[in-house]
Amino acid sequence: MTSRAPGTRVRMPRAEREAQMLAVAEQVFSSRGIQAATMDEIAELVGVTKPLIYDYFGSKEGLLAATIERARGQLLAALIDSWVAQPTAPARDRVRDVVHAFFSFIDEHEQAFALLRTEGALIGEASASVERIRQQTAKAFAEGLRTLPTFAALEPRRVTVMAEILIGGCERLAVWRSAHPGTTADEATELVVTTIWDGLASVANA
Repeated sequence: MTSRAPGTRVRMPRAEREAQMLAVAEQVFSSRGIQAATMDEIAELVGVTKPLIYDYFGSKEGLLAATIERARGQLLAALIDSWVAQPTAPARDRVRDVVHAFFSFIDEHEQAFALLRTEGALIGEASASVERIRQQTAKAFAEGLRTLPTFAALEPRRVTVMAEILIGGCERLAVWRSAHPGTTADEATELVVTTIWDGLASVANA
């Protein structure tokens, strides 16, 4: 990360500036740690004044919450894109593709996942942001499952629970992988599909 010289602030549209702030904040929070990261450093690296960041996000906690929400939102978009990519493929193949998209996203966005891994230490707005987007992810996956003939006849609540189990398994395995390097995205996908998905599919067929 490199900082701009004082007085070299570049004007840009609000949405573009906000995206820039969030990208830098993601780097600083993940490399420094949430407690050690400072708004002064983030402002310097973006090339803006600290009050401007407060104007956008209200507080350090607000900036952290927005950064986490951005990461989760990108993950959700990746999962949805994977789900709809092959609408006529067999159910197991479609689920495998989505699970693989999950682990591939994490491998390609290590800084974002480093933030998401720390959610147990989060409080307030940041913690609520993580849980809200997790619910959105599970909801999207449940809606996808209901489009499959095997699951269409099941009671909606049961499908929602199945989606929660599948997403939860992916997240826990992702956390384990971060502490035990060496398991590839392909291997992690196969573990989830054979251990979790095959069991859920057998229940749906029962």
